[in-house]
Amino acid sequence: MVNEKIQKLASQIFKVDPLIQHLGLIDLEGHLLTDQSSASSIPNEPDEDRVMFYYQVGLRRGRREHFNDVYGMTEHVHIIREKMQQLILYLPMITVYLTLDRSMAPEYVAQLAEKIRNLDSKLLSDAVQSTFYA
Repeated sequence: MVNEKIQKLASQIFKVDPLIQHLGLIDLEGHLLTDQSSASSIPNEPDEDRVMFYYQVGLRRGRREHFNDVYGMTEHVHIIREKMQQLILYLPMITVYLTLDRSMAPEYVAQLAEKIRNLDSKLLSDAVQSTFYA
C-alpha cells in the first residue's frame, strides 16, 4: 500500500506538466514506492516485469554513482524512444522515473527535470522519510 506522502509527491509531479504519462518512484535500493499512470488517480499494481524494470533502474543509478568522483553527479537521464520519452531523475533519496509524450522537445524535458527537482523540498523530504519510518 502506498503511503499518503508518497501519493502526494506523485500527485505534485503529475501537476508539473500534462505531458507526463507515467510515473514510478523508487527508493535507493531499487524498491518500488509507487507506480502510477497520469490517467489514474490511484497507483497501479505493477506486474513482475515492471517491478524488475524499476529494480534495474535503481541498479543503473548505483552504477552511475561509481563515476561521480571522475565525472560529477548525474542529475537526470533523458532517453528518446520511437514511441515515447523517458526521464529519470536522481534526487538525494529517491529516483523518479517518468514516461513523457513523444512530442515534448528535449530542451523542455531539461526544464521539466529542473521543475521537479525544485518541488517543495519539504514535500520531497517528507515523502522519503515516510518510506523509512512507516
